[in-house]
Amino acid sequence: MRETQRTLIFAGVALVALVAALFAGPSTPKPPKDFDSVGKEFFPEFTNASDAKSLEVVSYDKETAEARVFAVDFKDGVWRIPSRHNYPADGKDRLAKTAVSMSGIKREKLISRQPSQYGDFDVIDPLSEDTTQLTGRGQRITLKDENGKVLASYVIGKAVPGHNGQFYIRPLDSNDKNVYAAKLNINLSTRFADWIEPDLLKLEANNIKTIIIDKYTVDENRGRLMGRETNQLTREKPTDPWVMTGLDPSKEEVNETEMKKLVDGLDNLKIVGVRPKPARLSRDLKFDKGIAIDPATQMDLLSSGFFPVKSEDGTSEIYSKEGDLVSMTDEGVVYVLRFGNVFNGTEEEVEFGFANRDESKDTDTKKVDENSNDPKATQPASTDPSKAKNRYLFVMAQFNPEALGPKPTPPVEPKPFVMPEGVKPADSATTADGPASATAPANTTLSADDIAAAQKAAAEAQARFMEETRKYKDELQEWETKKMFGEKQVKQLNQRFADWYYVISSDSFDALQQGRKTLIQPKKAEETTGQPAAPTPPGITLPGAP
Repeated sequence: MRETQRTLIFAGVALVALVAALFAGPSTPKPPKDFDSVGKEFFPEFTNASDAKSLEVVSYDKETAEARVFAVDFKDGVWRIPSRHNYPADGKDRLAKTAVSMSGIKREKLISRQPSQYGDFDVIDPLSEDTTQLTGRGQRITLKDENGKVLASYVIGKAVPGHNGQFYIRPLDSNDKNVYAAKLNINLSTRFADWIEPDLLKLEANNIKTIIIDKYTVDENRGRLMGRETNQLTREKPTDPWVMTGLDPSKEEVNETEMKKLVDGLDNLKIVGVRPKPARLSRDLKFDKGIAIDPATQMDLLSSGFFPVKSEDGTSEIYSKEGDLVSMTDEGVVYVLRFGNVFNGTEEEVEFGFANRDESKDTDTKKVDENSNDPKATQPASTDPSKAKNRYLFVMAQFNPEALGPKPTPPVEPKPFVMPEGVKPADSATTADGPASATAPANTTLSADDIAAAQKAAAEAQARFMEETRKYKDELQEWETKKMFGEKQVKQLNQRFADWYYVISSDSFDALQQGRKTLIQPKKAEETTGQPAAPTPPGITLPGAP
């Protein structure tokens, strides 16, 4: 009985356990709370792209072990690039597009919850001060509003293999340390040229009427200008052929292909970098009161390839390492371009200078794939430095009213008809005592017809004078308006040019610094057989001209 009871007890316990198991259901592990965020936006409160008033992108250069920062801010009503000497940016539309592409990004998949694995996905913060983590750093992107509040901030890493358009990403949020996969289509550029006003000179090719190319080099050791060649080219209208001073029209002509290259080079002049000028030099240039050269300004100019020389009247003239170019438009705006030292370097070094490097060293330039959707594609790739000899450029604007044509002069008012002294009308040629003496001087009388004709001529002259006066006033007003507009343009241009040395590409320099060898060609045989030479613009006399 005792064994039977024991068996029954065991069976009962098993039955109870079975019932309990049936009621409890299957046993499964509960998923981690971190999975709850998958499918949700990283920054759900960021819904209005127009709230973005600043962008900062930080990338990491593995070769130099340096973080590279590019930023755009909207402050005091002006877009600027603080990472490029606060140069003015034309960034509203581009920043808006970037903000739109950064909002609404969702966590597609949880990849890792371990900070120790950040390096495996290239999502280590590029600004990390941990010197043991110099590899595996990603690109940091941050958007802020006008008050500096973070709207969205990420570290973006490698592309996710096998998932087109997805990248490893980590939000810079103290509450979320995980690594996710997310679909990105960020419209992002950290190229300086993409954020600035692309048209440096703001001129139209058809408005250019005079170009003077003053080619020379400066021998710094002897303080002399070497190999100087000056060529002046002019035209009155855009449809007129260009004419060069000193050209023999019977044998030579301007090479219109090279002239088009030169004019297009001015019209499309682009800058690839900037450097700030000393404050005193900038102030002098803005107010056009002559340049005062102090030791600090002189050293700054020399370092960029510009040589100040005092003239007899006490003002300072600036010569350039590689000559000058002057271009005048029909609006009277004169652009003075001075070409300084060569500058080679990486794309970032060209854009804003060297941080901790010797400026005299030539380094590989870097190029960006502008069409890539990869947010890390802004990392440059090496090219041959011999093909990218950039050059410093010093630009000023002046106003020359002669380009507007002669200032209108007022017409001379005609004298009204007045009977000449001693002359009387014919019907008055009698005296109280009878007819006038036969010995009276001739032409002392005028017939009524003569008087009427003279009065009519005087009235017509007065009418012409009134019409000419009206026309003169209209032309003078037009001339004064053009003068005012030209002076305003020059003032605005100098406000922009005065603060900066620019850096231009070697292609731009080559297009602008042409000489007689490229700009003049022999006339074809059929053009030298009796055809008239191109007309000479007013004010320029060619050798041998009558």
